[in-house]
Amino acid sequence: MSKLLLSLAAVVAGVAGTAGAAVATEPTPQATATPVASPAVAVSAAPAAPAVPAKPQVKGKKAVAVVVVRTRSGVTGQSVFTLVGASTKQEAAILRLASTPAFQTVRPKYVVANTRGRYTYNMEVGFGDKTKKRVIVVEGAPGTPKVALDLIKMMTSLDVPDAAVNFPPGFPFN
Repeated sequence: MSKLLLSLAAVVAGVAGTAGAAVATEPTPQATATPVASPAVAVSAAPAAPAVPAKPQVKGKKAVAVVVVRTRSGVTGQSVFTLVGASTKQEAAILRLASTPAFQTVRPKYVVANTRGRYTYNMEVGFGDKTKKRVIVVEGAPGTPKVALDLIKMMTSLDVPDAAVNFPPGFPFN
């Protein structure tokens, strides 16, 4: 949608042709067809304009860890969901979502005045460049971006490996 708006803005501003496409950060279409000249009109070949090099895509930060702490107003206790690295497709999808520009532009807080009985999610995402992004989301806060809600849903429904441990009888008092 933003590319469309940038393209439309370029057209309105009077920028046309390949410059408009370059402004919209879309690949420049290459014309391969040659103009057809009528026998009565001589067409002189104008020198081709130099190709405008495309700007390199600015890559976002790569998420390497995600922590979500869920608390509920009026209730004692909290749930902590952590992910460091990815060893499954589900975990990799969470890190990809946290690495998107859509998540990286999320505001730090989405709260409501009355939090009574609502869940509060404190999210922290660690990136490969040693920076962090913290976001607080209160359940039902208006204007909460879908990307933040999706990240919360994915983290809270993350498959937990079976970590059954068989301790010997009398452990730890052997």
